[in-house]
Amino acid sequence: MTNYKDDGGKDFYPRRHHRAKINQTILACGQGSGLIVPDHNEENSQLINPYTIASVSIDTSELKKANVKIEFSSIITFRENDGADLRLTFQLSKSYQFGQRIPLGTWTFERDFEADEDVDTTDSFAFHFCECDACPGCAYYTVELINVESDGVDFVAITSPMISALAVGPLDDDDHDDYY
Repeated sequence: MTNYKDDGGKDFYPRRHHRAKINQTILACGQGSGLIVPDHNEENSQLINPYTIASVSIDTSELKKANVKIEFSSIITFRENDGADLRLTFQLSKSYQFGQRIPLGTWTFERDFEADEDVDTTDSFAFHFCECDACPGCAYYTVELINVESDGVDFVAITSPMISALAVGPLDDDDHDDYY
């Protein structure tokens, strides 16, 4: 008599091993232009036409569930003459090709001096923004100056704006090639 045992075909079907996903990184460097803010002489000036300070585009269409980090920095120089304060509000927005602009956040630069004498000041200003599981595609990120409160300030300049975008995520495998 012959003993027969079904081994599930182990010899005919090799084992499938799960392959770990390797993250890919995309770095995009943007461009910016300096701005000498026109004299508003107002305590609160929500700008009807915001000033574009810097922008960057990044294409994440090759990544699956990409995480995107935006970094912005600039130098702000101003002269104050009568103890008033300076407040600048920056807004980061995102848009896709033929899409509407989506506001992502606002950041405020603020300085207040109580002295009644002229003060010239130069400060750095920077912010970072992270977006998890960003939609794939070519996104355009823009930093704009949307509000200026500069009553009593003689001069305001935004110089050396720098913006960059860093995207990290696994490649988007259309073949569903998780095994080898």
